[in-house]
Amino acid sequence: MFTELYLQTTNPKTSLREFFSPAIFTMIVFSTIFHTILYASTFNLASYIFYGKILSYAVNQRLILSLTIIMFLGFFARFFHVKEIYKAYNYNEKQTRDHLDKLYITWIFIS
Repeated sequence: MFTELYLQTTNPKTSLREFFSPAIFTMIVFSTIFHTILYASTFNLASYIFYGKILSYAVNQRLILSLTIIMFLGFFARFFHVKEIYKAYNYNEKQTRDHLDKLYITWIFIS
């Protein structure tokens, strides 16, 4: 569902200006909202399973705000990280893509 967004936001040749194009920025916002809802629901489900009640309204507010900020800014942080990896591999796009796929798909993207 978000594969195209992942490929666009991890392309080392993408400019920061392109992040703010309507197509990409809309998908970033949609991905952030979707994953925030998913993760907050997971936390509430875990709380219900282990403690017999869902998280309080105040905790949910802080959780949702924190997740939204972290995930939204995470797209930009990952982008700058990709640029640094690209530079470290002497602007070799294939090596950069291989490195990213191993790093993000194996560890970060799965989490």
